[in-house]
Amino acid sequence: MRNRAASFAVLLAAAACAPPTADVPEIRGEAVEAHVTYLSDDLFEGREAGKRGYELARRYVATQFSTMGLAPGNGDEWYQRVPFKVAQVLEGSREMAVTGNDANLVFGEIEEFTTGATLAGEDVSVTAPLVFVGYGVDIPQIERNDYESVDLNGKIAVVVHGAPKELGSEVRAFYKAGRYHKAQQLEDRGAVGVIYLQHRIIGSEGALVRGARAERYWRTDEHGHPQYAFPGLEIEAHLLDAGARRLFANAPISFDEMVAAIDDETYEPMDLGLTATIRNRVVRRETDSHNVIGLLQGSDPELRDEYVVLTAHLDGVGMGSEADDNIYNGFYDNASGIGTMLEVARALANQPVAPRRSILFIATTGEEKGLQGSDYFASNPTVPVDKIVANINMDMVMFLWPAKDVVGFGAEHSTLVDVLDQAAAATGLERSPDPFPERGYFTRSDQFPFVQQGIPAVFLATGFRTDEPGTDPEALYNHFMATHYHNATDDRNLRFHTASAGKVAMVNYRMTLAIANADERPRWAKGDFFGELYGSELTRAPD
Repeated sequence: MRNRAASFAVLLAAAACAPPTADVPEIRGEAVEAHVTYLSDDLFEGREAGKRGYELARRYVATQFSTMGLAPGNGDEWYQRVPFKVAQVLEGSREMAVTGNDANLVFGEIEEFTTGATLAGEDVSVTAPLVFVGYGVDIPQIERNDYESVDLNGKIAVVVHGAPKELGSEVRAFYKAGRYHKAQQLEDRGAVGVIYLQHRIIGSEGALVRGARAERYWRTDEHGHPQYAFPGLEIEAHLLDAGARRLFANAPISFDEMVAAIDDETYEPMDLGLTATIRNRVVRRETDSHNVIGLLQGSDPELRDEYVVLTAHLDGVGMGSEADDNIYNGFYDNASGIGTMLEVARALANQPVAPRRSILFIATTGEEKGLQGSDYFASNPTVPVDKIVANINMDMVMFLWPAKDVVGFGAEHSTLVDVLDQAAAATGLERSPDPFPERGYFTRSDQFPFVQQGIPAVFLATGFRTDEPGTDPEALYNHFMATHYHNATDDRNLRFHTASAGKVAMVNYRMTLAIANADERPRWAKGDFFGELYGSELTRAPD
């Protein structure tokens, strides 16, 4: 694909130069497509954070911001440096043995268990009793505390991936895995390690193993301290199905009994009467990458010091080990979001009069490493955090079919849902509810670090309705996730419906403009879980 890069740049220039109308500019899907195609070229080597391809991509985005007339969004700089500590488990170094209840078990690396890297040291070895804590949640509003009857101090917790069904979808996702919530709970209670059971996890065991083998990133603060490293949890293991069955064959309850109790939520936390020794060796290094930030200064003397923030992650998963095609181009994940954001930025910058509030456009790094770049910005913003009124994030925006609707993951948690409804209707589209509530997308992309700072946010995506005969968008999406996601085939050979790209970008444009021009800033919905957990008097619904 390298020989296509120059022709894509020509296509981009031609598409971007189309003159806007006076009030509502045309956002051409061809211009979005040109960015997406160019950034997913082999030249960028999958845009992995901290690697050569990402460095090229960030310079491209900064150049685009500059040619639109945006100002640098980090003082005089286009870039915000994000420092990382990185660790990786050495292959062949993982060991796990379990004794007790007349058992003496040795588990097979990769076939029965795996471990993920921690920053506990280069040679990590933990021996401790095992305590089963079910879902490992403490949720006062449903009177569920999996820790009240067990002592985790100096123990290894055995935790099931998931959360109680009676919670709403995004709230359940938060307690399930949202931004390290379970790890924080375990460390606070003195656990020295954790074994995760993958019961009913979304995704394959193969994906789990690949993730455990990959490098793990932690952003650091201004003092060089890694964030979300949880140093008290020295070892992190994952039991695959075969390993879990062997473990519970020697526990007070069988594997099938445990699964049944989890499914009907009658499980009881308990000491398992077993002791595990888990070891691995870790190599560590330090690196950095950069967010790219452009600023459109607002025009209202009273509101220009408030900001609407648009985000899309620029990084991808880089390169694999395949012999034929080992570049994971990230055409949809997430060149599509960047391409959309760039053309929204261009349309807003071309307005005869700038919006009342200022707008920040951020191409984030490290999303694939755990929302690292967006978390760094949200925790170290280039503007006062209480002046950020909303975040609109775009990630993996699918244009595989002619779109008739859009989805705003998390929109219902705040007044942003009304803004989205109006923007969609003005574009000739509808807003549909979250089609995959069980997947918890609201807590899994770059909008969530903004939520954690109390900022109303929405993850905007193409909807799953179409009028194209014989096309099933949900089936196409699920096929993409099973076949192309984080794979070398997420590339330019996939279909791209240009008219849909223009329409979804226009919804983003209209949302951004409406928020930027409104007299009042968005607010969390009355009594909303995330608003109550993270919001403030400034962002919660008024009494």
